Amino acid sequence: MTDQTNTDPTNTICGVTATCEPGVDFTKASVSPLITGRLNNHDPRFNVASVHLQSADMFGPRVGFLKFEAALTDPSGRKLPGIVFARGGSVAVAAVLICEGKAYTVLTVQPRFATGVFEFKETCAGMLDGSGNFAGVAAKELKEELDIEVAADDLTDLSSLAGFPGGIYMSPGGCDETIRFFAFTRQVTREEMDAINGRCTGALDENEQITLQIVPLEDLLTYPDAKTLLAYSLFQRFKDKVPGAEAIKS
Repeated sequence: MTDQTNTDPTNTICGVTATCEPGVDFTKASVSPLITGRLNNHDPRFNVASVHLQSADMFGPRVGFLKFEAALTDPSGRKLPGIVFARGGSVAVAAVLICEGKAYTVLTVQPRFATGVFEFKETCAGMLDGSGNFAGVAAKELKEELDIEVAADDLTDLSSLAGFPGGIYMSPGGCDETIRFFAFTRQVTREEMDAINGRCTGALDENEQITLQIVPLEDLLTYPDAKTLLAYSLFQRFKDKVPGAEAIKS
């Protein structure tokens, strides 16, 4: 690894003086879209004097998570908070199953240490892979997490319908993550729902331990997870634009 500590301000990222903590691979971190995307795309009223890379988590050959602090001032020279946990974009999918006219959805149940909850329930979601193919990644997550095959073209882009084609920020006080929301419907039988409920899935090479749980669609409002609440709200708002949703009777 290449170490450039805070005492060696000889490197730059996008023309901004840049340093990093020992142990951070500056060569890889400095070209990651997680940092270059922000330095190349921000309101010009942010005056960025320098950035310091604090930590980088590698996902194979690419930087998956990057924490950095920017030395910022506003146009009058007053200091601004500049700590960022950069993880990039994600997708979430409202997977709506229709059985006998009633709408259900599939939740993933998995350990989430950040919450302290071992069986955290949430809608299907996943990180982008760097390809920029939002719908394709959403379809991939459906296959990996729910074992449901859906063509990318069959997914309805709820975020774009809401006027947010770039996604919705989830915690803008310190994180750059945006989530693009998609939805699809599928008619199923009771037997098919029973076969999905309780199934164990997930990408083992990513250390995922996921159990599936089917609940009535309206139950999504009872879970303390922002993306799950948004998935429900956006689906309800735009369900007239989601193919197959007209089959929901109750």
